[in-house]
Amino acid sequence: MNLGQPRRIRGAKDSGASQTTPTESPDTLHSTSTAKILDLVSEGEVAGLANGLQSVYFDGTPLMNADGSYNFTGVTVDVRTGTQNQDYISGFPSVENGQSVGVELRADTPWTHAMQNLQLSAVRIGIAVEELEQTNTSTGDVTGYRVAYQISLSTDGGPFNVVVDTAFDGKTTSEYVRTHRIDLPAAESGWVVRVTRTTPNSTSSYVSDTTTIDSVTEVIDAKLRYPMRAVIGTQFDAKQFSSIPARSFDLKGRIISVPSNYDPDTRAYTGTWDGTFKPAWSDCPPWVLYDMLVNDLYGLGDVIDPATIDRYQLYTIAQYCDELVADGLGGQEPRFTCNAYIQTRADALQLLQSIASIFCGVSYWASNNVVTVTDMPRDPVYTYTAANVVDGTFSYVGSSLNTRYTVALVSWNDPANQYQQAVEYVPDDDGIERYGIVQTEISAFGCTSQGQAQRLGRWTLLSSRLEGEVGEISVGLDGVLAMPGQVVEFADPVRAGRRNGGRILAVEGTTITLDKATVVNPGDTFTANLPTGVSERQTVQSVDGRKVTLTAAFSVSPEPQAVWSVASDELGLPQYTVRSVTEQDGIVMKISATRFEPQKFSAIDSGTRIDARPITVVPPSVQPPPTNVRLSSYSVIDQGIARTVMTIAWDAASSAVSYLPEWQKDGGDWVTASSTGALSVDVPSIYQGTYLARVRSVNALQVTSTYAYSTDTVLNGKTSPPPALTSLTASSKVFGIDITWGFPDGAADTQRTELWRASANDQTAAVKVSDLAYPQSDYSMDGLAAGTAFFFWARLVDTSGNIGPWYPSDPNGGVIGQASDDATPILDYLEGQITQTQLAEALLAQIDSGGGAAVLVQQLTTALAAMYTIKTQLTAGGRTVVAGIGVGVENDDGVTESQVLIEADRFAVIESDSADGTTVSTPFVIQGGQVFLSQAFIGKASITSEQIGDYIQSDDFVSGVSGWRIEKTGAFEINGVLGGGRVTLNQTGLFVYNETGVLMVEVGKLS
Repeated sequence: MNLGQPRRIRGAKDSGASQTTPTESPDTLHSTSTAKILDLVSEGEVAGLANGLQSVYFDGTPLMNADGSYNFTGVTVDVRTGTQNQDYISGFPSVENGQSVGVELRADTPWTHAMQNLQLSAVRIGIAVEELEQTNTSTGDVTGYRVAYQISLSTDGGPFNVVVDTAFDGKTTSEYVRTHRIDLPAAESGWVVRVTRTTPNSTSSYVSDTTTIDSVTEVIDAKLRYPMRAVIGTQFDAKQFSSIPARSFDLKGRIISVPSNYDPDTRAYTGTWDGTFKPAWSDCPPWVLYDMLVNDLYGLGDVIDPATIDRYQLYTIAQYCDELVADGLGGQEPRFTCNAYIQTRADALQLLQSIASIFCGVSYWASNNVVTVTDMPRDPVYTYTAANVVDGTFSYVGSSLNTRYTVALVSWNDPANQYQQAVEYVPDDDGIERYGIVQTEISAFGCTSQGQAQRLGRWTLLSSRLEGEVGEISVGLDGVLAMPGQVVEFADPVRAGRRNGGRILAVEGTTITLDKATVVNPGDTFTANLPTGVSERQTVQSVDGRKVTLTAAFSVSPEPQAVWSVASDELGLPQYTVRSVTEQDGIVMKISATRFEPQKFSAIDSGTRIDARPITVVPPSVQPPPTNVRLSSYSVIDQGIARTVMTIAWDAASSAVSYLPEWQKDGGDWVTASSTGALSVDVPSIYQGTYLARVRSVNALQVTSTYAYSTDTVLNGKTSPPPALTSLTASSKVFGIDITWGFPDGAADTQRTELWRASANDQTAAVKVSDLAYPQSDYSMDGLAAGTAFFFWARLVDTSGNIGPWYPSDPNGGVIGQASDDATPILDYLEGQITQTQLAEALLAQIDSGGGAAVLVQQLTTALAAMYTIKTQLTAGGRTVVAGIGVGVENDDGVTESQVLIEADRFAVIESDSADGTTVSTPFVIQGGQVFLSQAFIGKASITSEQIGDYIQSDDFVSGVSGWRIEKTGAFEINGVLGGGRVTLNQTGLFVYNETGVLMVEVGKLS
């Protein structure tokens, strides 16, 4: 095209005819759907919704708000609580199981659904079009469209038969859903329903015809009352939801058996219980547990006789659970409640233990009875002393530190968040201070209270910290008197540190005659095991030798030889919870029990501080420190010299038998004074400065206390530092340096010599080698590489901590010492080291072959050595020649070294320079004690003597430009940096050139 040529453009005006306005046909397809959903919520009978329609939720949103307003309209809710004679819910003539599908139906991909429930009466399929319309591309008019489809049914795997053949024919701009009910014939294995779109999917953007399978509902036709099943029926307009909403209900659950004198609403127990029950709703955990035991529909009622259940123990536990405690939010709540929704079949014992765990308890079968116990305040039922324990032996095992938890993460269900799981963080500050963070995770069964989750966490932490000890005893028939879960007392004289129990010789009213006199005082608590099988306690009124008079008589007079024990404010009896009683040989029974701390319950409920009770008069495992540590000084004359003495004094600590004093001057290192049993110690010949002392106490068990400190105290003492050394020398040796020094006069109070070294001659960069106690005057540095050099300085430190001057005094004039770099002694040393090893002896030994040629491969493995040798040997002309290689690792005097040794007259490395191997080079050869190298690259070398065959030069040498070179002819050329001058020295003279190469100086033979 010629862009420069003008073009002619032609046109014409409109003909003037009127234009057509596009039109849109009205929608002809409209759908209105009512959802009917019947939810089975519980085994009946239940109390019903907790708070009316406010307890009904759709997708987490309540149907009714607290002010009476509704979040959804047109909703009908019918509740049946699960009675035997309840009416069926009107509007639910069938049982339906519906589910959303939302799958697009395409002409090339039919949709199928299989059903195996032979009780089904029909299936209802919802088919939807999101929009159905087409646009005329000529006029722009929007009209309806037609999409045809078929529904086919296959019975017991047979052929598909068309049961619905219809179409969407019309127009809609919003979703339109059509439902088809397909009655199902009798079947033996099931049915498959198939939906096929017979109209091809349009590919035009002017046609909207997307179809989807909206839902499928399986139907059982019946008017069911669901007796003994709690059901809730909801009906609502489906247009309020995009899909079937999730329903949830805040439900007051099953009506269970509770004591006849119990009001579940007020949690009050009136009068004395006669042992009978009444039906009522309750969330008290022991009565939930009882219901699970006796109910024959979903519990264990068909295998457990209610008469075998200790209901009175449950009554006691229930009263404890219903007590009001602080909820942590300024109010009160029951101590324990059970709000659990059990939806799946579970192991009976596991479920019962989960319910019992709510009140920190356990259920078990014993003596043909179901026994339930809980960890709650309770009195000891029996006392064991050395008199009724086999061999009087009590054994104890402490818990592992990693089970002494200090932080608990308790999972619970938060009602403020739709009963979703929440995690409560519970710390034990005292435990964290002692053990650090030791975390445990707990799932609180049936817990919907944050305060209850807190209490469970505190119970777990305090129990693990305070009750981790396990005590074990072997007893006779006394073992049947203590059941698991009950509390007993241990009167162990070994742990107590004195006799605190025995047997009764005689009883006369309130006067008890003991088997042996012991420490018993008025006001102490006297315990006796009575013929009834329990222990009883009375207060001591007076003591006369072995006769103890009580303030009141026991309810039943103790029998002679009955066991007694005594406790006081000074020495109590530790309590234990029985965990197991097992039969041993004969009539011996073994009781295993864990420590019980009765003070923990007030700490769990209200945070009360726990004060440990004394259970021993043996010096404690935690020793208190001394108090009032103080410093003072005084002067003495020693051989005509005035010296200052510092006194460290302190007040006594209880149970201490000795003390460990230490002191420091001016913030320096701590100096240990001698251990003493007195309350002070003297430190002679101190210097002036600020002193600080600290003292620890030690008891008879050698348990040490923490430090007790004095205040900083300024004392006037010796102020002059020790003198400098008189000499410091360093001498070379193989792989090491020997250092010696001399002491001056007046250095008798020297405590140590500090030896320092540096790689460079700079004392400020020196590091300490060692502190050498006076009067040591030599030190050896071993294990150094050959030729290693250091600069040394040294100084004295006296007994008062004063530091003397450096020797040498010049910080850049250190004494140099160097490990030997002479190859001859080093090789002699290594030869001696090598030849004395087992590997060398094995390698050098001749093969016992009787002459001729021989080959020997040996392997040796012992506790101290591992060796492998290969040797060849030839004997000819009366001369034996051996070649071999040895590899080994040996431990010699605690030093483990590996080595590879080679024995040969010639050792060489050969290299083939041609493909056929006919040309060979030897880059490395050792022969006759000499090493031959064709080429070498050496990073660092120490050479005693060297012969250069031709020349030696720097790696950057370019004649007249850079580097240096010395030739065997005596020529020596030195060049400066590139572009600088150079110097040449040869047999004719010395020549100096400037940077341009012009000769500036010429010395020698002038031409």
